[in-house]
Amino acid sequence: MESILNQTLKNSLTNSKFNMWRACMAVIHLDGKVTPEERKWAEEKIKYIPFNDEQEQILKRDLEGGLHLSEVIANVSDSKDKAFLLYMVRTIGFIDGSFSDSEKRAFKKLEEVIMNNLDISAIENQISEMEKESYHEDNVYKRTNEHSLLEKMYRGTQKYCNQGNYKKPEEK
Repeated sequence: MESILNQTLKNSLTNSKFNMWRACMAVIHLDGKVTPEERKWAEEKIKYIPFNDEQEQILKRDLEGGLHLSEVIANVSDSKDKAFLLYMVRTIGFIDGSFSDSEKRAFKKLEEVIMNNLDISAIENQISEMEKESYHEDNVYKRTNEHSLLEKMYRGTQKYCNQGNYKKPEEK
């Protein structure tokens, strides 16, 4: 009997994520051959990731017959799935011990697609805000064990010795 968690995961697999896995099958075929190591890797993913029956059959067909990356890449719409796919291109490329020229070209093309849609300045601003928040006194002197008298004294001493230079990051 299938666990409730697996059933929930099967129902929650987005179209973008499923197409990301289809793109992984396409990457396996980029160099024109499917090595035993690549086949094993793909079969393990198909087996252990909770795809529904139809998705499983599609992935098996993609593994056997191959498909072009261009057929599915447009359907990978979530930026996290695109980033993970970029990582997977490198991973798959090295499974057989050889990151071929066709795999390198696919990686470069995918990297351009992913980077093209990113607002780098917005990401930098978000990171900067997160950094500023991390300088808050509650984060700097956070205790991990509320019951430890030694840690309480140590954090108190740190706070006493550091009279506020933690509050603002250095200006650039």
